[in-house]
Formats: sequence, C-alpha cells, structure tokens
Amino acid sequence: MLEWTSIAQGLLAADALAKEAEVRFLALRPVTPGRYVALFTGTVEAVRRAIGRGADVGGSFVMDSLFLAHPHASLLPTVSGVAKVKITASVGIVETTSLCSTLLAADGAAKAATVQLLEIRLAMGLGGKAFFTFTGEQSDVESALHVGACLARERGQFVNAVVLPNPDAKMRDLFAEATVPFSDFLIA
Repeated sequence: MLEWTSIAQGLLAADALAKEAEVRFLALRPVTPGRYVALFTGTVEAVRRAIGRGADVGGSFVMDSLFLAHPHASLLPTVSGVAKVKITASVGIVETTSLCSTLLAADGAAKAATVQLLEIRLAMGLGGKAFFTFTGEQSDVESALHVGACLARERGQFVNAVVLPNPDAKMRDLFAEATVPFSDFLIA
C-alpha cells in the first residue's frame, strides 16, 4: 500500500507502479483529507518493485507505505467486511493517522496473540485517521494492543489505543452493527 498527500501525484505514481510490475489493485482512490491511496497485491517481487516505483514517482508526496510479504490471513477479509466475528471477552482499539500504519498494526496485533479482528476502518470520512478493532481474552487483547500500538508509534502515526474489558451488552451490539462491509473502499 502507498499513500500520497497529493491526489494528482498519487494518480501519476499509481500509473507508474502499475506499468512497473504485474500487480492487482484492491483499492485505488482519494481519501480524506486530500490524499490518494493504492492498495495492491501480487507476487512478492512484483509488489516490491511496484512500491519502489510508486515511491520514486511519488517523491516528497509519499506520506506512508507498507509492504507485507505474508499478511495475517484475516487482514483482507476484515478490510473487505466479510469477516463475521463474535465479541468474546474484551475489545481492543488502535487508532492511527495513516491507512498503511493501521494495516501494519492490525497485522502485527493479529499475529501477536490469540485475537480476532473485528473491523479495519480505512474508509473516507475520518479526517485522515484510520483504526481497527479486535476481540479476545483480556490478556491477549492487551498483548495484541501493545504490539499494534508500538508498530504505529515506530512509524510516527500513532494516535491512541484502548482496551474495553468485558464491554457492556449495548456496546457489544454497537460493535456488531459497526462491522459493515467496506467494499466501497475496495475495487470489485
């Protein structure tokens, strides 16, 4: 994934990276506040070359980038909204200022402990922020939260992270309702 602070430069860079390597776009669109994002997949080498080209052409407009050679199996289903998970004991929430950092933190959290991703919010309308939620036993949620927050903090994109221990039933219902497909973010 690449994020640019200029929509025009993002379009130019996305075109260049698509010409550089055989990748398939999962998302290619403007996001608030006036950024452009490309989420794509392909072979490890193709994605590596495409990110390099997109970063070169994007130049000083590159806000963030992410290369995940082996993402957690639940990452893409959660982004696309097809993951249906029941809240168990606790809920963790990690908030960042970039989409790339949110995906990295979610991937790290999912790999760090026995938790299930509930939602990865990359959609427009968050003023440039993104977040993800996950559930599990409190000790696992705390461990996963620590890893996710550290990954976002290392990139300078961390906003906040909290644990809701044993959320009230009304909150559990809200989380269940909030887990909606973000297929509007992804390319069909």
